[in-house]
Amino acid sequence: MNAEPEKGAGFDALVEAMRTVMQEQEENLREIHRMSEVSFRLWLSSVADRIAAAAGTSLARVHAFLGDLASIGSNALATGKRSYRDAYRKARRIPRTPTG
Repeated sequence: MNAEPEKGAGFDALVEAMRTVMQEQEENLREIHRMSEVSFRLWLSSVADRIAAAAGTSLARVHAFLGDLASIGSNALATGKRSYRDAYRKARRIPRTPTG
């Protein structure tokens, strides 16, 4: 520490040394507090980034899944329509005559 009393110094020197030590301690505590706030903000930012990345990945997977379901549904509908038309044409007893 910077504030060590000299040998043989009186009570005033001891009080001044204690005051200096206390001021240094307060400065150190303020610095620790400031550093802990910065550290907390960095940690919070890191956590928020990880949550956003996980949510983005999950959202992308859900979106792709819904897109796949839509494709499956539209393909099934197209196949059903095609099968119906083919079965209808085969089931008709009297074929249509072209007009025109």
